Amino acid sequence: MKLWVTGASGLLGSALLAKAGGIGTNRKEADIADIESLRRFVKLHPDITHIVNCAAFSLVDLAETHKEEAYLANAKGPENLGRIASEIGSRLIHISTDYVFPGAGNKPLKEEDPTGPCNHYGKTKLEGEKLLLSAFPNACILRVSWLFGKGGKNFIARIMDLFKAQKEVRLTADQWGRPTFVPDLVQVILKMLDLSGLYQFANSGVTSKYEFGLALFNEARKMGFPLKAESILPVPGSTFPSSCKRPAYSAFDTSKIEKKLGVTPRHWQEALDEHAKATFI
Repeated sequence: MKLWVTGASGLLGSALLAKAGGIGTNRKEADIADIESLRRFVKLHPDITHIVNCAAFSLVDLAETHKEEAYLANAKGPENLGRIASEIGSRLIHISTDYVFPGAGNKPLKEEDPTGPCNHYGKTKLEGEKLLLSAFPNACILRVSWLFGKGGKNFIARIMDLFKAQKEVRLTADQWGRPTFVPDLVQVILKMLDLSGLYQFANSGVTSKYEFGLALFNEARKMGFPLKAESILPVPGSTFPSSCKRPAYSAFDTSKIEKKLGVTPRHWQEALDEHAKATFI
């Protein structure tokens, strides 16, 4: 097996490459929005058997003003990789997002539930799923949500910056989802390398960003990590003006992947405990 990880400098891509080995590329080395760039790369690596696409334009707010750039990375890029996978006869897993859903409900979302993104980022990611399957029907699409882990850009890092800088930290209490611990996700991806179809994965337990942040705060304080924050307050998402709407509820139903792989995702609190011990001690 020869694995190629795109977006290898990001949170998930770097963790996957560190665990599984193979070759990794960033945009400069192989631009997924440019199919000729991809063709030049695979000519240099004719033994590639599996591709995992972790590359994306994931700056949700910025996507509202950089629409073409987001479209090229999130929609055209997966289509190009699907064409490449078809040309070289490789397997392909594409990482998608909970933001393909509108977020207006209040029950866990299955793969076949109606989509309807509420922002441009989500629209480009949904279009990427469709274009990929059109180009390469045997692709595997894995939707994930609320990634956290060591290194890279993620909402734990942003929250910790607030804890270190402000006495009073306000966190959104009316947006609900399922956090995903990157090491757990990596283990699942490695079991999916030869699958096709649409799946969703996250750690178990539905929570708000406020509840998750409060748990993180308590873990850090328990371990003696220096924090300026003294109080964590729940506030509505409208407290933070944004050009980009977020889904209010985007928690997955992960029963399909659990049954397929025979796995039971551990609770996000258990994963957060592990992350905290590795980070704060």
